[in-house]
Amino acid sequence: MRILILFFITHFVQLSFGQNTFKFPKVISRGLTINQLTPNNWNVIDTSHGDLNNDQSIDLALIFEYDKPVSETRVYGDNTTAIINETQKPRILAIYFKDKLTGNYNLSVQNNDFILRSEEGGKHGDPLQRIAIKDQQLYLRFQGGSDWRWELGYTFKFENKDWFLTNAINLYYNQNNGDMTERIYDFKTRELFTTNGNLNRRDIANQRTSEVLYFSKLRTFKTFKKPWAWEIMPNVYL
Repeated sequence: MRILILFFITHFVQLSFGQNTFKFPKVISRGLTINQLTPNNWNVIDTSHGDLNNDQSIDLALIFEYDKPVSETRVYGDNTTAIINETQKPRILAIYFKDKLTGNYNLSVQNNDFILRSEEGGKHGDPLQRIAIKDQQLYLRFQGGSDWRWELGYTFKFENKDWFLTNAINLYYNQNNGDMTERIYDFKTRELFTTNGNLNRRDIANQRTSEVLYFSKLRTFKTFKKPWAWEIMPNVYL
């Protein structure tokens, strides 16, 4: 996986150690409609509705994108040493809880880093696949690459007044011959399931193993900076 990260960095971004010159706005904290919640000079590129805090009201998750490319600092690899300067359109994830009495959407969290940008998918194009709400959980999905492709999926759940990463999936495969490695993470049970083999011959060619996941605390949007920035075990990035 370290080879994949280095390939990703050297082929699709330019190394830099400068500071981020772009200033993110604070998104609107309360509103009745998506239009009211959208900051000036930003566009909504994806939405999802569903109950996220188990109060039987329909909450809202939004992804905003700035209306023009800017110089933006990003991190890859181990979240500290690979500081990348990219020219692209910044994105914001904003999650709102709906107040059943007033009808207002009230901001729960704003995250300026976790959503991959349109230029971060390599030859495959925009890596953002979808955002979804199901079973009171938020699902984020990305994919990218060229001949060797990757898919990333993250599941967050609101518990104890914070957003915790509960599950994740990382699939790395060759689109020509189907060779692949798939890792499925369950952070609640601290289990990792790894499948090595072939996408096209799952029943006969694949080997599945399980092991214990070692980490100190469940990650949140604050402590898990963005995709590709958590070296969850030696040479394995999530």
